[in-house]
Order: sequence, then C-alpha cells, then structure tokens
Amino acid sequence: MDIPVRTQHASLNLTPLVDMVFLLLMFFLLTTQFIEEDGIGVRLPTATSSMDTEQNRITVVLTSGGDVYLQGQSLQKSDLAPRLRELIGPDTTVILKGDKEAQLQQAVSVMEQAKLAGAARIVVATEQEIPAL
Repeated sequence: MDIPVRTQHASLNLTPLVDMVFLLLMFFLLTTQFIEEDGIGVRLPTATSSMDTEQNRITVVLTSGGDVYLQGQSLQKSDLAPRLRELIGPDTTVILKGDKEAQLQQAVSVMEQAKLAGAARIVVATEQEIPAL
C-alpha cells in the first residue's frame, strides 16, 4: 500500500527584514550631519581649548602663500570686504581658517576686512591639540 508522504518546505519570508534594513538606512542618511570641508589644503594651528561653532557661519581661508578663499572660492583680498557685506547677517560668525605658516599681518588684514564688512564675531579656527601621554 502506498502511503502518501507529505513534505513540508520551511520558508522564511525576507521581505520584512529587507524593509527594516531600508528604513534604518534611510533613518541614518537623513539624521546624519554632513560636515562640509573646504578642499583647500591649510594646516590649522593647534590649541587646547578648541570647540565647535554654530551653523550660521562664513568661512574665510588664508593659505600660507597669502591666497584668500571665501566659502571655497578664490578671490582677491580687495574683493573680500564687498563679498562679505553681501553674505553677513545679524548673527553670522566669520571663521578664519589661516594656515599656521601664514603671516600674522595677512591674518590681521583679513580680520580687519571682515570687521569693516559688518562681522560682529570673528573666530580663528584651530585644531584641538592632543596632549602627550
């Protein structure tokens, strides 16, 4: 006599797992803060009291050769103050990222132009110094 044999195939539904992976991926992509770094190679000086700044900021980069970049775009020093006047708002912070090999007079000149353009707050960017063990 032939006895019918039933075979059961166990299957795992992966659709909910894939849905959860995509949801987590979207969550992390939307909540991650992307840090915008300039492509200008400057070596910032170090300081033990470095801290992050708020988001409403304008970045001015001063290279060791004396070149000036505003928001990543190269410009002449004489054009800095008029361009800053266009960008500066009431609570805007101007961040000076000066190469540690740049001359102090050049940095002071850039800060003076920012002040003349109406900047209420000028910050010099540094890298946090890592204490020796």
